[in-house]
Formats: sequence, C-alpha cells, structure tokens
Amino acid sequence: MQHDSLPVSGLWSSRAFQSVTPPIAVLIVDDDRAVAEALSAALAFEGFRPAVVDGGYSAFLTPPALTPHIVILDIEMPLCDGFAVAAAMRESGRFSATPIIAYSSLAEAEVMERGKEAQIDAFCRKGNSLRCLLALIDHLAPVQAAGI
Repeated sequence: MQHDSLPVSGLWSSRAFQSVTPPIAVLIVDDDRAVAEALSAALAFEGFRPAVVDGGYSAFLTPPALTPHIVILDIEMPLCDGFAVAAAMRESGRFSATPIIAYSSLAEAEVMERGKEAQIDAFCRKGNSLRCLLALIDHLAPVQAAGI
C-alpha cells in the first residue's frame, strides 16, 4: 500500500533506492520482542511481509530466502547496538544495499551522527505514529509500477 501523500521526515540518505515487487519484505531487528511483534502485526495489516529477529547480529542468521527489502533496526540493544549491526550489514554482501531505518526511543538528534556514519538511511522514533514509518518505507522501498 502506497502512502505517497505523507511527508518523508527522518530521511538521512540521498541515494537512489531500487523499486521492489510487493509484498515488501521487512526485517525487524529489536531486542524487545513485544515491541517487535506489535510492529510486525501492524506492518502485516498494512500489506507488508514482516519477519522479526531478537536483536543484534541475529539478522545474519536468517535464511538467504528471507533477505528483506528493508530493515527496521533498533538502536539500543544489549551486547551490540544498532550502529554496530548497521555497519556490519553495510560490509556484508547480503545487506550492503538494503535500506535501513533506525527505529529508536532516542531522539533523532541523539543518533543522527553515528547513524549516518554507520550508513543508516533514515530514522523513525518509537512511539510516533505508524504513518512516519510507512512514509519512510514507501520512499526507501518504492513499489514497482505495474507492467515494468
């Protein structure tokens, strides 16, 4: 489902993003299982194909068939934070071009510098309306037009 009329706030990257064929596969990386499952349910309701992993480097343990179109990444996690995970993703062949959205309860200003260094593409604050996240997903993983 496209949400084109929504403003795209929290966008950090100016790179071009490849269009994808729906359903958009979303990998949610968060150590708070309740938050991740709630977000997964909301995204599934919106027509996305979400998958949840329990934070950190667990994303690298998912089968290659589950390689996502986009990653929603928590920043504050034990053992390794979202910045370390994002940097590792950018160095991997599998996730190097996958758009990453930092999803955190921290304020954007608190994570922007390190997030950009880790090549995170966008930011959405936890607790904000789902509309912010949907607008970012629409921009970072645009749906391929029919017939192309």
